[in-house]
Amino acid sequence: MGYAGLIADNILELNVITAEGSEIKVSKFSNPDLYWGMRGAGHNFGIVTKFRHKIFDYPRGQDTYYVTYTFSEDKLEILFARLNKLLNNGKLPRDANTYVLYIFNPDINPKPVITFQFTYFGTVDEALPYLKPFIELSPLSASNGTTPFPKLHRAFGTSVTDAFCAAGRTMVTFPVGLEMYNVETNRKVYKLFTEMVTQAPDLKASFIQFEGYSLQGMKAVDPTSTAYAHRDDNILVSYSMAYPPSAANDAVAAKYGRQGRQLFIDGEAPRLHNAYPNYAYGDETVQQLYGYEPWRLQRLRKLKEKWDPKGRFNFYNLII
Repeated sequence: MGYAGLIADNILELNVITAEGSEIKVSKFSNPDLYWGMRGAGHNFGIVTKFRHKIFDYPRGQDTYYVTYTFSEDKLEILFARLNKLLNNGKLPRDANTYVLYIFNPDINPKPVITFQFTYFGTVDEALPYLKPFIELSPLSASNGTTPFPKLHRAFGTSVTDAFCAAGRTMVTFPVGLEMYNVETNRKVYKLFTEMVTQAPDLKASFIQFEGYSLQGMKAVDPTSTAYAHRDDNILVSYSMAYPPSAANDAVAAKYGRQGRQLFIDGEAPRLHNAYPNYAYGDETVQQLYGYEPWRLQRLRKLKEKWDPKGRFNFYNLII
């Protein structure tokens, strides 16, 4: 996002199957209103069978330096204070990205730990000044390396063959967009997460995500140019549940997920709750998903009435 913005910002053309079964071209020049809506709320309007997308050379080559540090919970406050300084209210250097997790890993610590991941499009020497404040916190464990960007997910253990993406379990998320981290809130969320994995062991594979990316490319896009409404968010957090499928586990996950989400919302007050649509649990309001501007919702509803009047694509975060 630091260089090119969102994926949706770079879509040139879509082949879309409409609710009536027709195949149409959607672009700036063909069905331009639907082109606007598909980029941010497309699941409401049709099925994409093919698309054309801008591609970019890696501005500094493919090599990406990465680190993973694991911290005990006593470092929580200073860690997030230093992250706020690094993220700088949405001005993280465009070659850098951060990703933090609360996870339960008894092999490292009997209490949930904090995993900090950092990537940098550049050399080790260039990345180290950004990492120095975190190295000073004496992580419990550390790993690092350099890899071509397309293989970064393997380095972080998030490829389709890793346990993180294992089949056979239910996964739901409760997202909240933030301007900056509320350190006190993050401690409350940690306490709730610790309670959950202690009292509901079926949910011990769950995790809390804190995503702080470079945003210059995304922020440079006119916010009215697509249906995506949350360009003012600098950080995405989510209470993320992973567990063996069962109705009982669904209920427990919903209880803790809603509590964790509300903690993040309260910590961001009086700012309104933004919910990233791709992560949304399903009980969010239309405004939380698609924006609070009346013109934006009116435009989306008109598109829904035109392209899906019978509600055939109402199964996920619908416009109503």
